[in-house]
Amino acid sequence: MDSTGIIKQEASQPLPLEIYEIPGEPAVVINGVPDEPQTDSMIAKDEPKPSSAATVGCGEWLEGREVRKFFLGQYYSGTVTKFDKGTGWYMVEYEDGDSEELDWSELEEVLLPMDTKNSNTNGSGLSSRVNMVKHDEKRTVKAPYQAHKPKKLTHLHFYFHDIVSGAKPTTAIVAVGPATNTSASAFGMVVVIDDPLTVGPEITSEEVGRAQGMYASADQKSFGLFVAFNLVFTKGEFAGSTASLYGRNPVMSKVREMPIIAGTGAFRFGRGYAQARTFTFNTTSGNAVVEYNVYIWH
Repeated sequence: MDSTGIIKQEASQPLPLEIYEIPGEPAVVINGVPDEPQTDSMIAKDEPKPSSAATVGCGEWLEGREVRKFFLGQYYSGTVTKFDKGTGWYMVEYEDGDSEELDWSELEEVLLPMDTKNSNTNGSGLSSRVNMVKHDEKRTVKAPYQAHKPKKLTHLHFYFHDIVSGAKPTTAIVAVGPATNTSASAFGMVVVIDDPLTVGPEITSEEVGRAQGMYASADQKSFGLFVAFNLVFTKGEFAGSTASLYGRNPVMSKVREMPIIAGTGAFRFGRGYAQARTFTFNTTSGNAVVEYNVYIWH
């Protein structure tokens, strides 16, 4: 009798609104979650799976959730605005004004995790009623960074001076591998550079920046370079900004194209490409002047 009274008394205590684990059970109890919504397209346990709307996910609970979809080279953010009980489709409206209907399998691919720091028990939708946890851990899940949408295309034109000889070289060879072809280019050669960038092809032309980084011979069959350097702009409108160039430079080709993968300052979140053309190459000294056209979306 005493033990029964204790049990009843404990049972009458209101449970705190939280997620907690049951000792010895591979699960968690989510206190305060409403009953599972009943929709026309929910699948009964003993019924065969229909051909359409086979899985509806969490139905109305997902209304208000954010999505992020990659389409034609950029990301678009949107919100689940409505769930159709009859069809099992979710209506998604994007920030640019477009909308589309997705089934659960399509929605699951673009649905963002919930930010539980802003969740509460008074709002509507699943995000305000339940935290996302695994059975073996409790953690806050934050939505990934919302992609930067480029607004402007900038075209930069300059000349790159790679000076390997003379009193003031702008390059330093830090490693040399074995020669592998008739041109005696050393496979595995690594060069660190601090090359000037100028308005015109002459070294005396106005300097607008520096190319700082490295390149390496990374092709055993032809003269191909791996390049990784920053275009550091020191004068003009973009003084203090940088653009990061990273890719393959087949130097014997007339035109070489390499990606711009990032930037700082005016080119923060920048993406684009660079086209390089050899302007002059001195076979005796090894010095080269390369014309660059760089296109950056930022």
